Amino acid sequence: MFIKNSLFIIFVFFLSASNAKELTYVELPSGEETEIRVFPAKGDILVIGFACDNGKSKHEEDTAQSLADDGIEVWMPDMLGTYMLPKSRSSYAEIPSEDLTHIIYEAISTKKDVYLVASGPDTQLLLRAASQWKKSYSDYQDLKGGILLFPRLNDGAPEPGVEPKYVESVGTTGIPLMLLEGGRTPDRWSVNHLTQKLGASGSSVVSKIVPGIRGYFFKRADPNRIEDVVTSQLSGLIKVSLFYLQELKK
Repeated sequence: MFIKNSLFIIFVFFLSASNAKELTYVELPSGEETEIRVFPAKGDILVIGFACDNGKSKHEEDTAQSLADDGIEVWMPDMLGTYMLPKSRSSYAEIPSEDLTHIIYEAISTKKDVYLVASGPDTQLLLRAASQWKKSYSDYQDLKGGILLFPRLNDGAPEPGVEPKYVESVGTTGIPLMLLEGGRTPDRWSVNHLTQKLGASGSSVVSKIVPGIRGYFFKRADPNRIEDVVTSQLSGLIKVSLFYLQELKK
């Protein structure tokens, strides 16, 4: 009995270890070296999440592991940590677009279908990377799409009664996009406007409101019950978004 239990424990340990997070390092065109947290999987989909978290995104890592367990590989390059930049909106402009596209190049070189995902202000990196990819690698395999989780893409503070202005990369990507916004955030009222602007370059865009939650809720210290449930199901939201993006390509 002891031997059987021991073998079972060894098997479970091996199974867990085989799906565990790996760290890889990629030299970038800028000369910097970035650390990428890789959650390997055997499926044909690879998701790049542009993490700007100095390695502290517990919920994102749990989500990445859940996706990997379902056969979806996830890469999490820490873009702010690479350049030792503080967590602020002004820091995003200091991340070279060529470095972002090099990470995409490495991912597409795996021959998997590559999608991008980002949340909050990190979504501006997603759009800039996709836009630069189209310019620099027009003859290479295309990105399959991008998922914008509760994006914050305004260029400056919104003004009541004034049409929103967005960061330069909005409307420049050309790839299919899925936009999710919380039902308890003022940004929900501008979702249709943002959807229209995102599609300016020919992108097919699907937008959905997730009821009962605030934007960027999984980063909050005071989540409500619904937000707790949705946080635990972030991988499900991403999988549904991938389904919509795949339908857009048909």
